[in-house]
Amino acid sequence: MTPIPQGVAVRPFADLSPVGKQRRVARLAAEALKAYDMRVSGVRVHAFATNLLYRVRSDTGDRYMLRMAFPGWRTLSDLQAEAAWLEALQRDTDVGAPAVVRTRDGEAVLATRGPGVPDVWHAILMTWVDGRLLAHHLDEANLARLGELFARLHLHGKAWTPPVGFSKRRFEAFLSRGEPDALFDGGAVEGLQDDDRRAFLLARAWVERAYAGLDRADLRVIHCDLWHENVKLDGGRLRPFDFEDTVWGYRLHDLAMGLLDLLETVGPERYPDLLAACRSGYEWLLAWPEGDLEVLQIGRLLWQANWVARFQRPSFGALGAAHGQVFRRFEEGGGLRLTG
Repeated sequence: MTPIPQGVAVRPFADLSPVGKQRRVARLAAEALKAYDMRVSGVRVHAFATNLLYRVRSDTGDRYMLRMAFPGWRTLSDLQAEAAWLEALQRDTDVGAPAVVRTRDGEAVLATRGPGVPDVWHAILMTWVDGRLLAHHLDEANLARLGELFARLHLHGKAWTPPVGFSKRRFEAFLSRGEPDALFDGGAVEGLQDDDRRAFLLARAWVERAYAGLDRADLRVIHCDLWHENVKLDGGRLRPFDFEDTVWGYRLHDLAMGLLDLLETVGPERYPDLLAACRSGYEWLLAWPEGDLEVLQIGRLLWQANWVARFQRPSFGALGAAHGQVFRRFEEGGGLRLTG
């Protein structure tokens, strides 16, 4: 974490390897940790995908996660919304979500910047969540617990009154965070075979009708990424984390996101029983939301395809053909099947 010497030519950040980028941002992380009222005894990288995550230990043995948010991935308003809901959950519930640690100056989200690193990287420090990833324990008992967790968050997200200035973003279309439409407006689907292009256009129409048909009274604050890689199993209790996608949305959308990831992980043979268990757990507390879960999952597939069209365009042709097959099978009454 040595500072960059004055007078030394600085290689553009975008040209660095992942390790080189990590080293640059490490300087910002080190400075950020000085803003908190604790003595740090250890810091190590936890993961670097979109964001850079650090495991932090204090001299008292307490453990934390420091997230350095990649510029442009989520806005400051998004991150402040996440912090506000996490603080409310900590105050109002025992769901076991991480607690936000504020700086000495009372900031929940800290702006950091430095030489050789473009833009602002926002830091947020949270308490460590104990347990093992739910992904390693996908059985019916734990899916029932997951359903109950969804319901508890949905109840709080409806009853809670967010603070003034809370994000106004609403997830009510397959693209809802200001992402450019590379699929349709950007022309990616025009490069597909006729039957695949038609399938994408038809899928978009299904998804638009499905969102339009949802009851707007059902809008509430949702996690929007509550899947088995963002939940830990801690002594028989499920604990959610990674709330950076916090947004206004529908219960059915929230469930569709997490359950599509489940389907992709366990496959079509195990999925129906696990889905039924999740629904059973949810219905201990709330009625299952009305609407077409599978069509909203198709909306998620459109979002994934749009991401590939934006950032991995050479790969879009193969993905478009695969998704086109999924959409045609669904149209023919075969349900949502991602393989075979």
